[in-house]
Amino acid sequence: MNRIIVWLMALVLVGCATQEVAPVKVQGSDEQVIESSAVGTLGAASGPVTAQYLTERYHNKVNMCGNNPSAPAFLCSGVLLRATQHSTQFHFWNPNPAATGVSFSYLRADAKFNKLVFGYNNGFIFYPIFFAPVDKMDPEILCFFPVDGATNSRDQQGCGQVSGLPSGRECQSQGINSAAQYIVHYNSYPNKYGYLCGFNVRDTLNQGATTAFNEAIKAQGMGGTFAFNTQNEFRLAKWAQNMGKTLPVEAVFYINDAGKAGAQYDQRDFKTQTGIWIPMIRITFPQTTTADAIFQFIPADQAISS
Repeated sequence: MNRIIVWLMALVLVGCATQEVAPVKVQGSDEQVIESSAVGTLGAASGPVTAQYLTERYHNKVNMCGNNPSAPAFLCSGVLLRATQHSTQFHFWNPNPAATGVSFSYLRADAKFNKLVFGYNNGFIFYPIFFAPVDKMDPEILCFFPVDGATNSRDQQGCGQVSGLPSGRECQSQGINSAAQYIVHYNSYPNKYGYLCGFNVRDTLNQGATTAFNEAIKAQGMGGTFAFNTQNEFRLAKWAQNMGKTLPVEAVFYINDAGKAGAQYDQRDFKTQTGIWIPMIRITFPQTTTADAIFQFIPADQAISS
């Protein structure tokens, strides 16, 4: 089902499904309307409100959005984040021109991990599609790997297989449709990454995307120590360069003092290039499976206040 149709249906359902979607509303919440109208000229929601939204979405373990089976949970819950390496040579929101797609991770109370890819210390966060301001583009979400999929080495925009490793082709194409089936596959390969498959969650799958994503989240939780110590991976279609104003960037983030300077640079750079202020959020990743991530807005750490 086309995401625009799903989004319109969610608007109708959101008022009567307060337990199904995050407290941040697309429509019917004055705070969200104010936030949406401000982005593009003044910036995002205030820092404390953004930290609150992220916390609510992190704890919202919904299986679908708005009671709609064709609306996977990542459209309205969880935290979609991309770890980046600080550099003055490129803008953080521009994809690597040599890459075939863009990799993110998905952090939620039932999709925990304890570090960022490559040991990075900062990055940025996208709004969920259902809660993005109306003037932002909807990124195309392609596939999801319960653990890092080594997607830069895969075909099909990072969702296919690594050359010579057919065990890594799309899960559904191998008859792997459930968490239990994935874990059998997962346990068959001591060397994981490129050997493991990813779940197709494209919009065209409709209800199949919702089912696949839910099973993938369950699989991550069944993956034990390796899965907790290895971030999961979403693969998104690559967007054009220099689209900062229309990308659904909600915030930049950092996880420690080593990442603070990079996030401060990115906060300034985004405002300079787009005219949009976004908050810097500190994320503390859980270091045990029973702990939860913490999202904080710390005024003293902001490079710019507005």
